[in-house]
Amino acid sequence: MTPPPGPQEAAAVPGAAPATRRPLFGSCWSCRVISGLGLLAAAAWIYRGPRTSMKRGVPPSMAAITQITFALGQ
Repeated sequence: MTPPPGPQEAAAVPGAAPATRRPLFGSCWSCRVISGLGLLAAAAWIYRGPRTSMKRGVPPSMAAITQITFALGQ
């Protein structure tokens, strides 16, 4: 039994095309825009929760500060 050909040996085989890797989203700009808008909407949603309670006069908890920091970091 012979071992399978290595990468250089496979390139030497006539008719064998090299494997190319496509990016995850390829050239789909609408997919990228929708994904980016989804991330921004998630950050706004996370940011909005603690802000509404702080506007009512409730002192911020450590969890609220962490949520705001996470949302601003996105």
